[in-house]
Amino acid sequence: MTAVHQAVAGAGPYDAVSEQARAWRQLLSDAGYGGADYAGQVAPGTHGFESLAQLEPAPDDLIVIRYSAWSGALGRLLERPQRKLLVYHNITPPGYLWNHSPALAIQCAVGRIQLPAFARSARVVTADSDFNAGELHAAGADSVRVVPVLFEPGRLAALGRAPEGDGPLVLVVGRLVPNKRHDRVFSAFAAYQRECEPDARLLCVGPALNPPYAALMQTLADASGARNVRLAGGLAQDEVNAAYAEADVLLTLSEHEGFCVPLLEAFHFGVPVVAAPAGAVPGVAGQAALYTDGDAAVTAELIDLAVTDAELREELERRGGERLEHFAYERTAQAVRDAVGEALA
Repeated sequence: MTAVHQAVAGAGPYDAVSEQARAWRQLLSDAGYGGADYAGQVAPGTHGFESLAQLEPAPDDLIVIRYSAWSGALGRLLERPQRKLLVYHNITPPGYLWNHSPALAIQCAVGRIQLPAFARSARVVTADSDFNAGELHAAGADSVRVVPVLFEPGRLAALGRAPEGDGPLVLVVGRLVPNKRHDRVFSAFAAYQRECEPDARLLCVGPALNPPYAALMQTLADASGARNVRLAGGLAQDEVNAAYAEADVLLTLSEHEGFCVPLLEAFHFGVPVVAAPAGAVPGVAGQAALYTDGDAAVTAELIDLAVTDAELREELERRGGERLEHFAYERTAQAVRDAVGEALA
């Protein structure tokens, strides 16, 4: 059978795009497709990816390009004659990154400039959210399939060590990067502690952009006056699961989201969500989240409602279950199979 290869700019142990490549690989293997997964750069501790320089597809193979950043290695795939399927995961607007990682900002800027070329090269163009599909249409793509993130509840089963402490746990899951607006998180949490729950805990899970940015976020957390704040960095999946199992609320104040998988993870664990309605967040969460304008006092009040109002928590859990049905594994898996089948037809 024709092989289906996947290519990403970079693969990492805590990277959502890498996780999606692994999930697709299992689905493709179950469907009988051969092939392998390749990355322009492979971070230490990452398994399942080979160097993109080693990709040598047969003439009838399909190349799935997962586009979330520019790389020269990905760009060279456009010159290959093989059929291609584009999966657009979104690219962070470079304005968020110039002051903290100029090299990555350039990579993102070029990535956005080159998006039309990638869309033109693909037989089938997909986006994992309506928000990302809108960016593809703006880049000139005529036909875009929305194929959501392949959400696997099974990986959330194992529970590791629970976070320490007894107060209400406010959980933030996502990379420590400027667009996630952890500065707003610290201000809102400090207000929540000050006005509602002095013993509350804040746990931020996710690797930092770089060590200087991690240090800056720790400085801002300290300056906010908040206590019981832990910037945990990347954690093993079972420890993340344990954090969800204990969390009283998931908080996300990001200004730019291409999908936001933690929303589905929170719904799976029945955790209420307080979120800024930015990017793809409203399209993923629907009416299952409490939305904030980012104001610290407003956000603190919503956190308190999500923690203390039992009737509200029950309703949010019900709505979260409905959103999970919308993103059910088999429903998305069929969308993946249909996209691959069309690209190979």
